[in-house]
Amino acid sequence: MGKEIFTRSLYNSYVVSKGFDALGFKGVTKTAEKQAISSGKLQTLVDPSSFNVVRLSLVRVEERDDGKFELLVGCSMPIETRVDTTGSMGNNVDVALKVLPDIYEACANVLPGYDIHIATGIFGDVSDRFPLCRPQFEMQVDKIVDQLTLMVPERNGGDSPEDPDIGIFGGAYLCRHYINRIGLKGYDFTITDAPGRGRVDSKQLMRVFGSEVFEKCDINGHGDRIYSNSESKIVKDNGIFELSDIWNDLLKRAHAFVLLIEAGVGVHDWWCEHVGSKHVVIVKDMKHVPYVQATIIGLTEGTITLKDVPKFLKQFNIDGDAIDNIIKSVSHIPIKAQAKLKNFKKRPIKGDLFDGKPNVWTDENIWPVGHAELKEEVNDWV
Repeated sequence: MGKEIFTRSLYNSYVVSKGFDALGFKGVTKTAEKQAISSGKLQTLVDPSSFNVVRLSLVRVEERDDGKFELLVGCSMPIETRVDTTGSMGNNVDVALKVLPDIYEACANVLPGYDIHIATGIFGDVSDRFPLCRPQFEMQVDKIVDQLTLMVPERNGGDSPEDPDIGIFGGAYLCRHYINRIGLKGYDFTITDAPGRGRVDSKQLMRVFGSEVFEKCDINGHGDRIYSNSESKIVKDNGIFELSDIWNDLLKRAHAFVLLIEAGVGVHDWWCEHVGSKHVVIVKDMKHVPYVQATIIGLTEGTITLKDVPKFLKQFNIDGDAIDNIIKSVSHIPIKAQAKLKNFKKRPIKGDLFDGKPNVWTDENIWPVGHAELKEEVNDWV
């Protein structure tokens, strides 16, 4: 995986080489949409059923001459975002590609020492050909850009309700991240202007993630929540999973938020009812999403405080009224939730050495040399 990290200069060079800047970042998924129409399939990089279904975020290490493995960049930090692309939000992939360097730079500003892994996907409606496009977690410019261009947004249809519930299920049960194996959490964002369904049935999950989706959940350690013979199951007898149950499980492994774009009061109330008001944030302008995400992350990590937000946002040329709106919208979230976790100050840093390559499936060599005693503090569920 190497040492390369995302930079604006690398991004600019790559999008120029692909001709996206000349297009004004419009229609960047045109080729993928044509391919999907002709084949009836998504490209494997963004197909939720591909690559063993479970999405990975690992640390980048390199073996040294002495047999130990050195951490090359820092502790991995996965940020998964699923964006509504139906109706009025149909051009959101174009927007996501254009603001990609803004998102990365703003998040890097509040995540010092981390290796940021980005997975930005899209969702629509269960009636669509492809209700969900879910990429891999990546840290290099070319891979992140390429995955965005492989998305297939539906674009048509109405705005209410939609089916982010399916993607949220993936975030809860179909991730395997290094950050969770050391007892910390990544970040998960759902961006929409509409309510969801509030539930998802097993047939739709098998349609999107493949017929073996529940076996994959089981392998990933969540069989006790999925299978009907378990006392702690969340699936109903009719094969229905409630969003509120899924969300509660998602919160065990991620700091998760719903960002509402120009949504009405009824939409806000719906999401608060299903995921809790502390996890619902109103964003008045889509162009501010990168900075709202970064502000949320900074407040959760404790790298900025509410008093720091104006100074933080001004460096990105956000004006006074917008700053006031953003502060108001995020002031109720769980401040310093990450910083309060036991292992927050014990996370590995660049240059740390491991006795072997860290394995997120067996937890072998999860901690750097001298950190092995911390394994007992990790919640095995995640």
